[in-house]
Amino acid sequence: MATFSTPQIQNDPIYQLPHLYVDGLNISYASTTVIALAPGQARDGNDVIDIPVSWPDANGNINPAILFQNYQQPILINSASSGANGVDTGTIAASTNYAIYLIADSRGYNLPAGLLSLTSNAAPILPAGYDSLRLVGFTQTDGSSHFVYSTFKPQNMKNAITYVNSPAISVLSGGTATSFTAIDLTTNSAIPTTTLPNIVVWLFVTFTPAAVGDTVQFRPTGSSATANLVTITGAAAGVAQTQYVQVIAGVGSSKPEIDYKVTSGSDAVTVTVASWTGVSNTAYPALV
Repeated sequence: MATFSTPQIQNDPIYQLPHLYVDGLNISYASTTVIALAPGQARDGNDVIDIPVSWPDANGNINPAILFQNYQQPILINSASSGANGVDTGTIAASTNYAIYLIADSRGYNLPAGLLSLTSNAAPILPAGYDSLRLVGFTQTDGSSHFVYSTFKPQNMKNAITYVNSPAISVLSGGTATSFTAIDLTTNSAIPTTTLPNIVVWLFVTFTPAAVGDTVQFRPTGSSATANLVTITGAAAGVAQTQYVQVIAGVGSSKPEIDYKVTSGSDAVTVTVASWTGVSNTAYPALV
């Protein structure tokens, strides 16, 4: 005869949650200048801490606070603000792609917040007191620097699917361009042809600098950014060095592309695609 033990109390906190999970945190537009990040929780990008929204943290604090009738509030990110719950630096730009991050303070002194950062940035510029982040989605502004659902629907990372190329597939061999030049990520079928924006790609890069300090830089095709880009710096002249980097792709010629540039025409860079993540939105869940 089967025997059963006393059931565990179901409201015990859970600490061993899945690797790099995202639960909830759907993105919507509260207005043309405000993004709402729904209640939920995610592991930070280093898979070290949990970042809760409208849910108790390890100290029992709830941000934003629960309102009457147990209403759980979203985090509101205002594009007119700078810093936590705003743009990481500068002012919001027109007709531009932005990554949406959930940020946190691992010490617990500062409350979790949202942050907008250009997709061309190697990483967002974190406000003082914050040291943890997780990419949760993407958005785009129109010509008036507004968020408009009918034109640009927000993309959520929650249901994103990652595809791995084993072995990594070459998309550039011995590149020497000294001005930003597009790399077609569909080369050798590394990534399927799609007009879906903001594909996250992991690249295995081999860079042979002609001189110490020479660099190779990457950015989404279509971006005009020149600062805070994904950059590999040469350590020894004529010696090949390898590194994995993450770059967000743009759309060029109706396919996913990234731009690259080296310091000198005597530098050389080879790029392979190790994996990629296609991000869709809730209105059109199957675009790739």
